Amino acid sequence: MKNHIFNVLVISISLISNISLSQEKPIDPFGPISPKTGLIITDDATRMLIHNSSGDRAHNYVQQISTWDRQQNTKDINTATEWVSKKAKEFGLQNVTIEKFAADGKTEYFGKSSDPFWIAKKGELWAKSPYEFKITSYADLPMSLATNSYSTSATAELVDIGAGVSDVDYQDKDLKGNIVLTSSNPYRVIRKAIWEKGAIGIISYYSIPYWDKPNRLEGDFPDQVGWSGMPMSDEKEKQSFAFMISQRKAKELQEVMRANKKVTLFADIETEHRNGELNIVSGVIPGSKYPNEEIVITAHIDHYKPGANDNASGSAVSLEMIRTLNHLIKTKQIDRPLRTIRFLWLPEFSGTEAWFSRHANDSKKIILNLNMDMLGANLTKTNSSFDVSFTPDWNASFVNAYSMSIVDFLNKYNNSRYPKRKDFHIISINGTRNHVNVHNQPYTRGSDHQIFNDFGIPGIAFGTWPDNFYHSSEDTPDKVDPTQLHRVVFSGLASLLMTAYTDVSQLQHITDLVELYGIKRLQDDEFKAKKIILLADNTTITKSSYFAEKIIQFGYERERKALQSCLILSQGKDKTNNIRQKIDLYNEKEKLTLNQLRRTAKKKATSKKTFSLSANEKEASLLIPQRVAGKELVTYYAALSTIKDVTSVNYKDVQKGINNVLSELREQEVGELRIYDFQNTIASYTNGKRSLVDIRDAMFAEYGIEIPIDVINDLFEIFIKGGAMVYK
Repeated sequence: MKNHIFNVLVISISLISNISLSQEKPIDPFGPISPKTGLIITDDATRMLIHNSSGDRAHNYVQQISTWDRQQNTKDINTATEWVSKKAKEFGLQNVTIEKFAADGKTEYFGKSSDPFWIAKKGELWAKSPYEFKITSYADLPMSLATNSYSTSATAELVDIGAGVSDVDYQDKDLKGNIVLTSSNPYRVIRKAIWEKGAIGIISYYSIPYWDKPNRLEGDFPDQVGWSGMPMSDEKEKQSFAFMISQRKAKELQEVMRANKKVTLFADIETEHRNGELNIVSGVIPGSKYPNEEIVITAHIDHYKPGANDNASGSAVSLEMIRTLNHLIKTKQIDRPLRTIRFLWLPEFSGTEAWFSRHANDSKKIILNLNMDMLGANLTKTNSSFDVSFTPDWNASFVNAYSMSIVDFLNKYNNSRYPKRKDFHIISINGTRNHVNVHNQPYTRGSDHQIFNDFGIPGIAFGTWPDNFYHSSEDTPDKVDPTQLHRVVFSGLASLLMTAYTDVSQLQHITDLVELYGIKRLQDDEFKAKKIILLADNTTITKSSYFAEKIIQFGYERERKALQSCLILSQGKDKTNNIRQKIDLYNEKEKLTLNQLRRTAKKKATSKKTFSLSANEKEASLLIPQRVAGKELVTYYAALSTIKDVTSVNYKDVQKGINNVLSELREQEVGELRIYDFQNTIASYTNGKRSLVDIRDAMFAEYGIEIPIDVINDLFEIFIKGGAMVYK
């Protein structure tokens, strides 16, 4: 009885406490730069975000989403989007809809058609002789059947072609009507093995992309099954299939072949391609003062099963951000945001392109994109690091300073085994105690934020990279860390508070932060510029000096734009004129820095000769490319494909030149995501104001490498002739 009375009293006190808490005045989340956290949200707001969000709940969502095979244009991705839609509504997201976009191979989104749905009903691979056993099946592991494999029911002999990338691999081997075993991605061998040599299908034990070889060595993960696909084709002889197996399974097959010389297989596949619809989940937390200004949170929900880190993790983090923020609003711990926050769950790239095709001209103004992709990995298990990308320099934004301050905060309070402050230490109940070791990274492409940037909307990406289990069967929930999810949830929420809750009254705090971290980035630029000059010799000093100056000039241009971008958060108002004053100071510092560089270069030079543009460069300096309206997302290869006479453009020279540049960047250990889609990276500098020489110089300032002007000229000629651009 006493225990019962005690419990009643405890419950009553708890209820009274909760009621009083909900009736307290909501906190003001904004303030000057905090001496404790370095953030421009208050310390109370920081604690509120940390201790009301949950990495454990996010991990539960990861576990659920990873039960579905969510490859693009398959039926189960619709099941996943429907579940996310219901969960988002449960957490208070408003105006939740599932937008549908045609996926029929005909409907184009910015010049690119969406593939029809690929439906796999059955996919089994058996050995029939020397004895019968099952090798793999779609039912057991959906990613074991390569996407877009065509129906077949065939018995054939197995032929080992090794890598299958050189003529030696095919010497004295009869492939006609047989199935090949290869260590390469099916895409690398299909032309030779199937289209030329007559094989009917492929078994591949590829799982490690070529650029990840230093990270994942052969044999490190013998049971890993890689993810791949096959090209679609209307030509019957090019319609084939591929099964994906592990290295261990391949070794077992090779042992059977060695012992028995002949192994007969039976492939039984039933699939179809049919028209369908891409489903995109969309919903909002409406803004109270500026509802037509939106911050968009994206997470691609598609990918193979299980796809826990890639990208059930990003989809889950978005859900937990919604739950947390709406809980804080409902309990009156914080007011509604001033700006609308929109959440999107979509198929990567194709879904974002489709969404923009419908909404690019909406009256609502998108001011920021936060992209959540591959961000929950257990950093120890996956050999990963937690990174937050910058926007590209040409699309400079206040958000870079936001993310730099968040990175500094996380590292300050989450890299100790014995943290002195528990209120700023982010650890989930079921998570690890891993050090966070988070970094800011230069702009990378390779996910949906690149499309927002291509439209001129600042977009940053949160992610963990590289990943030992990337695009493989071992990308499972046990490799995802609730603590890491919790830290990303906080990072996303902090970014939202610093954007969705700001007004002209906070402009000074924002610009102070942007200036502070701008100075830090400019110091890095100055170091790089001086290093170039100091490493130059008498034969290269004039050219080195020219490009060193470009690093400084484009660096200051970036930081001036970052300051100017703050005006979007104050409806264009700057009552104290502090942005103009800060820009004036930047202008003075830029002149001083350039003069110092020139004096340093002058001391090294043995002659008075100055750098001058070549004839080709002078001609290129007069060419100013501009995107054609409605074709903002037309890619290099899409433009090339529309040119009827490809001999009229120097596409081979472009490819050779770009490959040379990429080889040099890889020698400098530049990450693969940094150089991903490099032709389109160059094209993204197009703004109707920069000449081809300006684009070349801006690329040098940001990437530290000179792209030959002839390569740039030929590349843009392909965009011009492909109808995606014009010269002004």
